[in-house]
Amino acid sequence: MHRASPARSHRVILPLVLLAQFVPPLVLFSIGALAPLLRDSLALNREQIGSLSALFSTSAALVAVPSGWWADRVGVRRLLSGGQVVGGLALTATAVLPTYRALCLVLCLVGIAFGTVAVVTAKAIVEWVPRERRATAMGAKQLAVSCAGGVASAVIPTLALWSGWRQAFTLMGCLMLASALGDLLLYRDRPQEVLHAKPLRGQGRGHALWRNPNVWGLAAMGMCFGGAQYSFTTYLPLFLLERGSMPLVLAANFLAQAQVGAMASRVPVGWISDRWCPRDRQSLLRAMGVIALGALLGLLLVPAGTPMLWLSAFVILYGASGLSWGGAYFTLAAELVDQEAVGVVAGLMSTSMHVGNLVTAPLFGYVADATGSYTLSWGLLGLWLLLGIGMLSLVRTTPSGLEAPRGATREGRVPVALRSRANRVQTVWGQRTWAASRQDESRQDLGGEGGEHEC
Repeated sequence: MHRASPARSHRVILPLVLLAQFVPPLVLFSIGALAPLLRDSLALNREQIGSLSALFSTSAALVAVPSGWWADRVGVRRLLSGGQVVGGLALTATAVLPTYRALCLVLCLVGIAFGTVAVVTAKAIVEWVPRERRATAMGAKQLAVSCAGGVASAVIPTLALWSGWRQAFTLMGCLMLASALGDLLLYRDRPQEVLHAKPLRGQGRGHALWRNPNVWGLAAMGMCFGGAQYSFTTYLPLFLLERGSMPLVLAANFLAQAQVGAMASRVPVGWISDRWCPRDRQSLLRAMGVIALGALLGLLLVPAGTPMLWLSAFVILYGASGLSWGGAYFTLAAELVDQEAVGVVAGLMSTSMHVGNLVTAPLFGYVADATGSYTLSWGLLGLWLLLGIGMLSLVRTTPSGLEAPRGATREGRVPVALRSRANRVQTVWGQRTWAASRQDESRQDLGGEGGEHEC
């Protein structure tokens, strides 16, 4: 196992994570930015455009949980490099694969890279970043996603008009391979003794995770919010192009504005989550869902011919809320389970987001094709956001909603037989501190309540 000093890790690990997180979403967001070119080149309808995004998310969803399981056992470095190699090689072959079916195959393989990278980078942050700064770091990781969306919206259409969309995908493949090489050479997994985490015992912890209602409530919220997010980025340029007869570059510019809104808000949202809502991140997610719903309704209700300033305001507002919730989402997920199960739960949360896209994007396109209008399609995204806000009510982070330490009684007492021979052993569970000392053979329940920060 490769070892790394803390000083070296702070200089190297986070930039590698951010670069790896930047490249695969660049492909996903390019589907929406290049939708008019793909439609004309391959004679596609709206539903087929949505199917490209859905296929990407299908493969990402299928590998997310297995990637987390393997990351918990073999570490981050191998999966981070290998996943990007698969996606990079597929993208570089786009130049010689001219058909729609070939493009579907390429996007499935790139989806594997995306699903793997999204999970293992989340685990890398949990391993290397202290809890009090973790949501901020997750926000920076999600900022890389927004940067990818901004580049896909502002740069990729111009590049595709100049050299062709196949060449644009090939360039993205080369960038992904370069990132994989950097991770292979420079990334180092954190030693297990530094993590102070024990391996999973049999399947007990796994069963506890799958039975945890908080995990499933958060996953359901991620499915709804993820479906709305990816459908918005897939169809916004096509919607503006068909509704207002905008040029391709101008329509893609509005998607870039949404990504700028997301870029400006991701790190501040993470900071707010760490500073003001460390024990109630659900309230922050709920507020962001309400804001995104309002922006979506505004975009739906504005009449044709509305000044572009108003369109920009609604698009940027949606980007700052509906595209920037991922940092607090993954941080909350990591806090619902033990550290040695973080990879699996991150995979589950990523899968739920992609399942949302798998269901929503083709349905959005089908409804638009069937009705000849985008009104019901945008209304569908609003319904998804409402359902996601409701699902957050199922998530509890109080001690009663978390799993007690193995062997603890329901009253919160730890049997003497489970106490360490060390002078003092502490295990933090939610807001309660468990302490035991070999000098005191009686059972103890300190019940130390930490200071709470309300959102």
